[in-house]
Amino acid sequence: MNQLITLTWFTLKEVAYQRIYKILLVTLIIIPWLLLIPTSLFLLDMGKVFMDMLFTTQHAWLTAYLFFLAVPLLVRDIEQGVCSIFLTLPMSREKYLWGRFIGILFSILPLLLCYIISAVVAFFWAENSWPSYVLADSGLSFSYGSILILLPYLALAAVLFLIAAGASGSAEITLFLLSVWLICWALPPVLDALQNIEVAESTPAWTGMLLYGINQLLPDLSSSQISLKLAHQLPLNPASVFAYCIQHTTYAALAIIAASAVFKRRDLS
Repeated sequence: MNQLITLTWFTLKEVAYQRIYKILLVTLIIIPWLLLIPTSLFLLDMGKVFMDMLFTTQHAWLTAYLFFLAVPLLVRDIEQGVCSIFLTLPMSREKYLWGRFIGILFSILPLLLCYIISAVVAFFWAENSWPSYVLADSGLSFSYGSILILLPYLALAAVLFLIAAGASGSAEITLFLLSVWLICWALPPVLDALQNIEVAESTPAWTGMLLYGINQLLPDLSSSQISLKLAHQLPLNPASVFAYCIQHTTYAALAIIAASAVFKRRDLS
């Protein structure tokens, strides 16, 4: 357990000391206030527009974090043999993966916290400046949604570890992760289109079943229903939220367990 905590803390410091992490941290504090500028151009539903843009920005920076911070860290561990240093402590390969994974997740939290705090203060300013167009407690709704939107990206981070456990280098890891990311975003609109009677009639039944099955195997990155309902101050079903949380935390845990199984069989010599 001490080895796991040590590696987790080491990973957190290793990520946090990078220049890109610091730049991202400062950027996330500024962005909510910059988004107030385009929000002011709308005559109605400013609060909804502002929250939609904040959620969209969150998707963008979480994706950037995985591709520009998490991926290079794992690539360096594998290509330069840094992981072998930890494994000679001695440390089990399973503990190594869990330590790196938890460290990467913990390093997201300061970014998310700064983003939420800055956005909540910006919402408070907007509520006082445009009281007729920004609903009360919008900042609280946004905070709730931000935490929920983070969960699928934790699952995607676990998929990254599963890919890295068997991949040979940076090109392979990046390509497979990008493919998973694209599929996660592309499938929901396609499945929505299949709900149309005309589209469904012209599409083979096996195709729809295949796409639906693939969609069930991937995290719901868009979290569209959550962001839509919160932006419009609609209540979320507690049972659905609980199922959503369990789905993605379980997904992440299973992906890391699978990554451990693959990594144990990998030749690191």
